[in-house]
Amino acid sequence: MTDTQTSLYEAVRPALREYGLDTSEVLLISGNGVSHTHYKIGSSPWILRVPRLSQMNLSPIDQLLLQEAAFKRAEASGMTPKFLATIPISELLPLGALIVERIEGVPPPGPTALPSLSRCLAAIHSQPLPALNKRAPIQSPKNPLAVIAHQAKDTLSAYMPQTNIGRKARDEINSRLNTVLKMAEENVDLLPEALCVSDTHPGNFIMRSPNDACFVDLEKPVYGCPALDLAHTVIQVAAGWDPDAAMSPNKQDRDAFTQAWLDRVPEKMAEANAPRIKPFRQAVWLRTIGFFMRWKKESTLSGAWSAERLGPGAAEHFRKHVDTSLEDEAIMNASESWLD
Repeated sequence: MTDTQTSLYEAVRPALREYGLDTSEVLLISGNGVSHTHYKIGSSPWILRVPRLSQMNLSPIDQLLLQEAAFKRAEASGMTPKFLATIPISELLPLGALIVERIEGVPPPGPTALPSLSRCLAAIHSQPLPALNKRAPIQSPKNPLAVIAHQAKDTLSAYMPQTNIGRKARDEINSRLNTVLKMAEENVDLLPEALCVSDTHPGNFIMRSPNDACFVDLEKPVYGCPALDLAHTVIQVAAGWDPDAAMSPNKQDRDAFTQAWLDRVPEKMAEANAPRIKPFRQAVWLRTIGFFMRWKKESTLSGAWSAERLGPGAAEHFRKHVDTSLEDEAIMNASESWLD
């Protein structure tokens, strides 16, 4: 084992023993996650989920508690990994770790899997909404659209000046951002309706069978509008992110995805979110390209965001996808695609 693997093993071995798990080996599972690493725990049906960084700029303890809450609360849906334990932060494990169920399966094979992904999300969204005083540490913003819009604004303000895009594309982004900020102001009565998992690109699902998808990456939970999750899965910048599950949904694919969700959630939720899907696509697109601008900058530096921490195949795919998504033509085309 490397020194890093040895330190990890020493840090987690007491917790593994406490839960009666196989301590014979802790093996790295190859993957493409930017924010976390997975390790197989011997022959057990569990894995270690070890954070690398917080995309939400949380402290290590806040990040750990947020993800613990998300796994625990989503578990009743049957569409996320079961939660076993949290391993506390320590000198050898500075960001802590979670022990969660190892889901066996394959990545979504393409757009034909989208209805299965939406049924998975519908099951999560249909769980009862906790009372307001029971929602922490998961945030429950008064206006979920405004939160996304301002996240996009902050990231774009910080990183767009460092990104080499043309004036026309830059103006298009700013125009769309102003539109979304205005929509947020006009929808002050928008309230949280469900637990949303937020980062719903296809690579964060595993197909347990051809018609059974499981969502595995509960890193950015929020109590908000399900239209958030519906937007993220099918906009091209997100749908093409993961090298093992990249896809290019067309209008028919997006419509089938949306309809499968509408058919599964409570009628009141379906009626409320149907008209919100396209506005949220705009907001999520802006937030995502802002993230791409940040990743393009931060991944070239040493530290938690460094592309060197990823496998060479994943790093090359991410670079290519980010560069393509930030081309002027792609920005102009993408700015219209959500209207279909």
